[in-house]
Amino acid sequence: MSDDKGIKVILLGESGVGKTNLIRIAIGEKFEINPVSTISSSFCESQITVGNKKYKYYLWDTAGQEKYRSLNKLFIKDSKIVLIIFAINIKTSFEHINFWNNYVKDILGNDGYMMALIGNKSDLYEEEDIVTDKEIEKKAEELGVKYKVTSALTDSQGFKAFLNGLLEEYINEYHPEEYSELGSFQIDSTKKRKNSRDNDTKKCC
Repeated sequence: MSDDKGIKVILLGESGVGKTNLIRIAIGEKFEINPVSTISSSFCESQITVGNKKYKYYLWDTAGQEKYRSLNKLFIKDSKIVLIIFAINIKTSFEHINFWNNYVKDILGNDGYMMALIGNKSDLYEEEDIVTDKEIEKKAEELGVKYKVTSALTDSQGFKAFLNGLLEEYINEYHPEEYSELGSFQIDSTKKRKNSRDNDTKKCC
């Protein structure tokens, strides 16, 4: 589904939790106040250097609407890092974490990939009905995964640092040499963004 082999990072979660904006800030683009809901899936290509090698990776954005979930199964395949996204001000998105966790395990099994929870929209902590830090910590402990509370609006550097940490951990643990290339290299924020619908891939910017 991508042009070349790379470490596949997929973002999953309910509609409206901010998956698209998290990807935008991860690749150095600006936050969008009212982004268009993702239909089917799209991906962006970027690179990271670990040691003296550069590694290509893809960030996959997916639709949260239930009607697209059958397609998401195709996009989850071969994922190496899975980020389950919820919004701290949308409790139902937090309550659906177990669904997404089981959904992934049905497709990928239990080994060969990493998973983490991302609590987005931390800039809305002043709202009354939010998911608490204690609830998030308990859920991450229950699933045995790392977590990050962040905001695509106000914490772009925090999210990027967390993502880079996961990528480095994956590379150091699994040594995916097929995705690497020797040489000095600086992190190069994404060059491409592509859309995928019904297994057709199109360049969109």
